[in-house]
Amino acid sequence: MTSSNPPLVLPPPQEHINEGLDHLLPGLPVYNHVQLAAARDEDQYEHGERILVGLKDFVFDLSRIKAYIGPGKLFASYGWRDISYALTKSSNLTEDTLVEGYTCMSPAELELLDKWVALFLKRFQVVGRMEVHA
Repeated sequence: MTSSNPPLVLPPPQEHINEGLDHLLPGLPVYNHVQLAAARDEDQYEHGERILVGLKDFVFDLSRIKAYIGPGKLFASYGWRDISYALTKSSNLTEDTLVEGYTCMSPAELELLDKWVALFLKRFQVVGRMEVHA
């Protein structure tokens, strides 16, 4: 079967991409799921085609991998959503990006989620914080 999507290649780690994050976090915008979805139109208007995703407690700018996120792309459902649950399930299904938060995950899922967060922190800019519901 032939796919029109390129193979997934994450950008290499960037030194200092989120340097000083502990000091910056209190000043970053906080998004809930509705606000993150709504950020699509606002960001296109103000900043061009920025692609934001929530992952655990953070909102990342994934614009560096536009080839994979967006209509007709491999991870079309990821843009402007919390992808915490989807990543722990290795899923790109839209219904898995509609699961809010991560507080009901098992210890093994939380460990995997932390690995994803560590990977994203090295490759993508943190631009906000996710509102977490217990």
